[in-house]
Amino acid sequence: MATTTISQKELARVSAAAYEGKSFRVSLANNTTSLTSESTTAAWDAIKLSGNGYADVTGTIGTGSYNATTARYEMPYLEATFAASGGSLTYNTVYVVVNSNTYVHSINVESPAVTLASGSSVLYRITLAADD
Repeated sequence: MATTTISQKELARVSAAAYEGKSFRVSLANNTTSLTSESTTAAWDAIKLSGNGYADVTGTIGTGSYNATTARYEMPYLEATFAASGGSLTYNTVYVVVNSNTYVHSINVESPAVTLASGSSVLYRITLAADD
């Protein structure tokens, strides 16, 4: 059986085309429905949190690099800090949207759900990577 290895330069090219310089948004939702990673961004946005200091985290994805230890091309972390004020925030899903696409890039399901008390915050460091 043959083994195929994708070159580091191809991983860099694909990652640059997909991510570098693109906008991103990280959002929180309390998914009590049947939404999945295959659901549309509009469906996720319909149930995302609001109030009590909640705000989406947005930014631009920087330039990545090949990580020889993990054998993959990694973009800089997407760092998203969420804070509650004036009341608590309860959620069970963190979702990422790249470049305002009609579908989400990924979801992270928290089990059990997370409740942030007023005055507290949480940091998520999200990795975008390509490997063979």
